[in-house]
This record gives sequence, structure tokens and C-alpha cells, in this order.
Amino acid sequence: MRMHADVKKVLLEYEQRHRLEAEVLLSFPDSPQAAVLPIEPDVGQFLNSLLKGSKARSILELGTSYGYSTIYLAEAARVNGGTVLSCDFDGEKQLFANDMLTKSGLADHVVFRSGDAIEIVNTLEREIQFCLIDLWYSFYIPAFDAIYPKLAALAYVVADNIASPDPSAGENYRQHIRLKKDVESTLLQIGCGLELSRRVQPTCSI
Repeated sequence: MRMHADVKKVLLEYEQRHRLEAEVLLSFPDSPQAAVLPIEPDVGQFLNSLLKGSKARSILELGTSYGYSTIYLAEAARVNGGTVLSCDFDGEKQLFANDMLTKSGLADHVVFRSGDAIEIVNTLEREIQFCLIDLWYSFYIPAFDAIYPKLAALAYVVADNIASPDPSAGENYRQHIRLKKDVESTLLQIGCGLELSRRVQPTCSI
């Protein structure tokens, strides 16, 4: 995976901080978790490659957290000539994410919106070509329902944490999206499980 040295440096900074925080959390199991790495590195690499292959330019991220996944999405957006709209309820985390994007040279390819992700999606007028859902489980199905009418033909939707830590919630999401006849979907055993969905090309009538 070819990336600019500044991008690799920032990703390494995230990963090193996560390892340090993980050690602290193991020492104090009752302390609140504040780790900065919400997805696994192999998940980030997969998303980056998928985006570049699809050439998607209209990219939506539901769940910025501290911006680790945003780096992977933004790097692909720069290659594709696109933009990432990253949404999160916590504006303080987005400030941290923006600082990291600036250090990586990718800040010009991301727009942050703070607030309720579903409400933000409902205001969007452009088609969505790619969406990463990485929210609390209770928002997965409402998030999909909100983005579904706005999905472009052949658009991808990727939902993280499907197999773990709550596989029953992940299975509820999987069953829900399978009710859409124009959506193809499969579970990938990457990281904590990714549900990879794609809106199929409409069939032309004769």
C-alpha cells in the first residue's frame, strides 16, 4: 500500500498511542476506555484499497472518533479526487482528528460535521458512493435506513464490529439490510467483522 511518508507517520503515531493506552487499560480494568484506535489496521488498509478501486469520490464516515479510520478514507479520497464527510456527536474528538489530518497533509479532503449522524444524513443532497458505519450498535440500522435512499448505483456500505463485541447486534443489522432486494451483502472476517454491502446496478427494462 503506497502512501505518503507523512500519512504513514501519523498512522504509526495512532498505533503507538493505542498500544500504550491498551497497556494502561489492562493495568486498570475498571477505568473508562479512551483508546484512539477504533478500527484495526488491516481494516483501514482494506477500506483504503476498496475506495481506490471503486474510485468513489463522495465518501461518508459515520463515527469519526479520533480519526484513525478517517486517515485511511481521506488518503483514498485524495487519490480519487474526492471528499470525506465525517460525522460524530463528539466535536472534541473531531478537533483531535483534524489536527492529525493536518499533520498528514490530508485536511483539505475531509469535512467534519458534529451532531446526530442520522439528522446530518437527512440533510445531504448529494449521492453517497461510499459509507463507513462505525457507531454505537443502536444506530446501525437507523443509519443504514437514512443513507439507503441516497446511495448511488454500485455504492458501497461497510459496517464495522459486526462479529464482535456483540454478534447478536451485528446479526440484527445483517438481517435488516438483506430485506433490500437491490443490496448485495457479505460478512468479511477482517478485524472485528465487516459487513460489506453494495447497491446493485438497476436492471434496464426493454
